[in-house]
Amino acid sequence: MKPLGIAIAEDDWFVAEYLCGELAGLSHAVVGRARTGEELIDLVAREHPDLVLVDVRLADGSDGLEAAKEIQERFDIPAIAATGHLTAAEAEAAGLLGILSKPYTPLDLRAVLEGATAWLESDSSRPFLRH
Repeated sequence: MKPLGIAIAEDDWFVAEYLCGELAGLSHAVVGRARTGEELIDLVAREHPDLVLVDVRLADGSDGLEAAKEIQERFDIPAIAATGHLTAAEAEAAGLLGILSKPYTPLDLRAVLEGATAWLESDSSRPFLRH
């Protein structure tokens, strides 16, 4: 699996730390972390990651889903929801690349990232990834 540069939007410090550790263990690079949708958009504008992992409910009442949609539209960078507050159908309807439902396991994370990497390296049509 090709290493990806990944931006994370997560307002829970412990979850963000766990996710950073798991991503590093899978040889991916965390290009930055954001606690709000606005911080995430600024981070993506600066760093241009390959992929965004975003929680839906962020700090200060910020809407991660809206930020993810804006990032996909403005920067053409795919986003995967990492949340317990969204159904797969809602994530797919929003145009996200996939959903990683909380609580997720390291195997779930690996599977969704392998799917994202495979799609990013191919010319195939956009899938919807769920775990």
